[in-house]
Amino acid sequence: MPIDHFSIRVPAEKWDVTKAFYEGALKPLGYEILATFMEGSVIGMGDQHPEFWLTKVDGSVNAGDGTHFAFRAEARKQVDEFHAAGVSSGGTSNGEGGLRPHYGPNYYGSFVHDPIGNNVEVVTRSPE
Repeated sequence: MPIDHFSIRVPAEKWDVTKAFYEGALKPLGYEILATFMEGSVIGMGDQHPEFWLTKVDGSVNAGDGTHFAFRAEARKQVDEFHAAGVSSGGTSNGEGGLRPHYGPNYYGSFVHDPIGNNVEVVTRSPE
């Protein structure tokens, strides 16, 4: 069953850089900010409805301690565009786009660590 929505907590001191990262990195997937709550400290992003949420929190969070999530892409081009956009938006490469046959046939993914250490993946299973 597909994921309907999910959220990550972002330390206040990393809010601006993390928000900018996701705005840039997810643009190739058609994501944009679709909802804003609590005076801008909660934002919802998506392509049709808010399915990915960022919540600003005071204090530290345990992001980056193995947290991993993946967004689905339609085509390999989007996977490659995400990687380039993610790195240019302040992320760190954790694997350029490529086939990952150990995950399944036609599994094509790329990985970027966001500014707070989460391992973000974009993947397609579409053969090209």
